[in-house]
Amino acid sequence: MKQFHKWRSLFGAAALIWIVLEAISIINGYYFSAGFLLLLVLVFGIPFLGFVKDIRDYGVKTEVDISRVLGKDAKEALSFGGVGILTYNNEYVVTWASDYFAQKGIDLVNKKLTSWIERIRILFDEDVDVIRAEYQDTVYEITRKQDSQLLFVKDITQLDAMEREVNENRLVVGLVQLDNYMEYQSYENEELMAHINTQLRSPVVTWAQDNGILIRRLRSDRFILVLNQEIFKRIRKQNFSILQIIKDKANHIGVSITLSMSFAYGTNDFKLLDTTINELIELAQSRGGDQAAIKDVNGSVEYVGGNSEMSSARSKVRVRILSQTLQDALKESDEIYIAGHIMSDFDCMGACLSISSWAHTLKKNVYIVLKDVPRDAQLQSVMDHYIKVMKERHVFITPEQARERMDFAKDLLVMVDHGIPAISSAKEFVEECQRVIVIDHHRRNENFIRHAILTYVESSASSTCELIVEMLQNIPDHVPIFEAEATIMYLGILVDTNRFKMHTDARTFEAAAALSTWGANVKLAEKALCEDYAHFTLKHSLIQLAKPYMDHFMIVCEEEKKVDKTTLAQVSEALLLIKGCTASFTIARSNEEDAPTCCSARSDGTFNVQKVMEKLYGGGHFSAAASSTKELSPQEYKQALLEIIKEETSHESHPVE
Repeated sequence: MKQFHKWRSLFGAAALIWIVLEAISIINGYYFSAGFLLLLVLVFGIPFLGFVKDIRDYGVKTEVDISRVLGKDAKEALSFGGVGILTYNNEYVVTWASDYFAQKGIDLVNKKLTSWIERIRILFDEDVDVIRAEYQDTVYEITRKQDSQLLFVKDITQLDAMEREVNENRLVVGLVQLDNYMEYQSYENEELMAHINTQLRSPVVTWAQDNGILIRRLRSDRFILVLNQEIFKRIRKQNFSILQIIKDKANHIGVSITLSMSFAYGTNDFKLLDTTINELIELAQSRGGDQAAIKDVNGSVEYVGGNSEMSSARSKVRVRILSQTLQDALKESDEIYIAGHIMSDFDCMGACLSISSWAHTLKKNVYIVLKDVPRDAQLQSVMDHYIKVMKERHVFITPEQARERMDFAKDLLVMVDHGIPAISSAKEFVEECQRVIVIDHHRRNENFIRHAILTYVESSASSTCELIVEMLQNIPDHVPIFEAEATIMYLGILVDTNRFKMHTDARTFEAAAALSTWGANVKLAEKALCEDYAHFTLKHSLIQLAKPYMDHFMIVCEEEKKVDKTTLAQVSEALLLIKGCTASFTIARSNEEDAPTCCSARSDGTFNVQKVMEKLYGGGHFSAAASSTKELSPQEYKQALLEIIKEETSHESHPVE
C-alpha cells in the first residue's frame, strides 16, 4: 500500500483546509457557507473513506505480471517448477495470484481461500505448514510460508498417484500357524488327522489364494504368506475372516485348534521382516492364539481377534524339558534373585516361595526381592501367620538391596507371575540383568521382557503356582514344600480360579491335589479369604451401583470412595453370577497414594477382557484383566470403556453370544 501514501497526505491536507474554512465561516456568521461545506464533505468524504477501507481490507484486483514482482529469472524458475503463488490478507481473502492459476482456469483474487479448497483451513487452524488437497481431480501440495501471508501451490497429481501405487505394492510378510496341531499329530489317529487336514489346512490355502496371497507351507502346521499393502488392507478390513472360519470348523469336528497369524511390513530388510514375524507369531500364540499380531517395524504391535481362550497345549514332555532347563540354570548360578510384581498376591508369593525352596535344595544363595514391596492385605495376613517359618526358610530383601549386591553378568533373576519390567519389583535393574528367566501364566504383549534366556509362559494355565507344581513333579531331586509354602501356593490357585470356577482343567485339580498332599492347610486357606464386616458392606454397596450395558455386560463406576484393587476384583467376580452377564468391569479410584483410576475386569470365558484393558493402559489374562491410569477420572474412564466395548462387540469375528 506504499503507492497510496502520497494520496493519504493530500487527503490530510485537504481535511485541514476544510477545518480552517469551516471555522472561519462560523466565526464570521456565514452559516450557509459552513453548512454547504459540511454537506460537500459528507457527500464526497464518506464514499471516499469507504473506498480507502476496501483497499486496506481487500486490496486491488490487478493483473500484475509475476516478472514485475519477482523478476524474470524467478518467473521462469517457478514456471519450470510448476509452482503457483498466492498472497492473502488477515481475513484469508486472496489479494494476488500468480499466472499459474490463470493457466489452470482458477480465479481466486478477492475470494476466500476456503472457497477454492475447504481443507486449506488446516494450514491456519492447526500447527501444519504443508497439506495435500484435491480440486477437480487434481492433487495440490500447498505450503504456507511462516511469518508471511504467502502460499506456494504445486500440482502433484502424478506424484501422488505414484506414491499410492508404491504404498499399495509395499511388501507385507506373514506367518500362519494352526495352534495345537502338533499335539493332535502326536497323539491322534491317522483318520482324525486326515479330517483335520481337509477341514482346517485346506481352507487356509483356499482363503489365501482367493485373496491373491502367495502361500507356501513351511511345515505341517505353519505357512508363510507374501502379499502387498492393498491386499493386506482388504483382509484386515474383513477382520481376518479366516480366524473365525477355522474356529467354526474346528468346533464342528470337535478339536481344539485355532489359528495364529502374524504380519510385518514397513521395511525392505528381509532379515528384519523374518525376525519380526517369528517374534509376532510367538507373541500371538502366547496370548492364547485365535488372533493376528500386526506390526509396522517402526511402530507398535496391534492385535485382531483373540476371542477364544486357548485350550491347554502343555505336554508332559515339554514340562519335563523346561523343568530340567530351569534346574540347570539354577545350578549354574551362584546367587539367585526372585522377583514378583508390585501389589503381590497369593499366586505371586507362592511362586516366589516355591522357586526359593527349589534353589535352597540345590544349596544356592537365594533372595526374594519383595521386602517393602506393596502386597495384598489378605496375603499379608497369611504371611504374618507364618512369619516365623518364613524368616527361617527364606530371605526377603528390598529392590535397592538386590541392586547393590547383584552381579548382573553372572547371577540369575527369576521373574514369576509377570513378564513386564514396568510392574516388576526388580524394574529398576531388570534391563541390566543378563540372565533372566520368566515363569508366567498371563498373555504376553509388546512390553514383555525381550532378553530372557528362558521363557515359560502358558496362558492356558490357571496360575503360575500350577505351572511350578508341575515342574517340581518332573525333576529328579525332591524339593521339600512345607505347610506354609503349600498353603500360599494353594491360595494362589484358589484365588486365580475364583475357587475353581474359572480357568480350570484336570491339571489344575491335579496341582491342587499335589499341594494338599504336600501339606497345604485347606481350612486356613478358606479362612484367609474371609472378609471383615466393613469390607463386606463396601463390596455390596459397589455391587448395588452396577448397571447393565448392551445386555451382556455389568459396569460399576464409583466416583467418590477410594477402593483397593482386591475389592474391585471381587466385585467384578461377583457380578459374573448375574444371569446373562458375560463380562463385568468395576471402576474406582485406588486407595494408593497417588489415587489413580483403576478397573478390574472379569469374563465368563466368552469375551476377551484383556483386549479391552490393553486399550486402557492395562492388560492381564483372557478372562481376568485390569488397568490403571492417572489421566482419566472414573467417569471419563467409564465413557472410554463403553466406546471400546461397543467397538469390540461390533466386529463380526468377535460376536458376543
